[in-house]
Amino acid sequence: MAVPKKKTSKSRRGNRRGSNGTYNANFPNVLIDKETGEYKLAHHIAKDGTYKGKKIIDKKLKKSTQAE
Repeated sequence: MAVPKKKTSKSRRGNRRGSNGTYNANFPNVLIDKETGEYKLAHHIAKDGTYKGKKIIDKKLKKSTQAE
């Protein structure tokens, strides 16, 4: 059975593992909203409640209170 003669260093191990794409960063599709200038995910409603320039959600929604 083949046994390594010396210990593989962390640097060598990392170089070998990094070459096959296992450490590629996976960033979501973050865009800048054209109207507000804020960051948002593609195909999602912006923080101000707009989607494709149209108002979808009112900010003045009342939070439901839980009965005690």
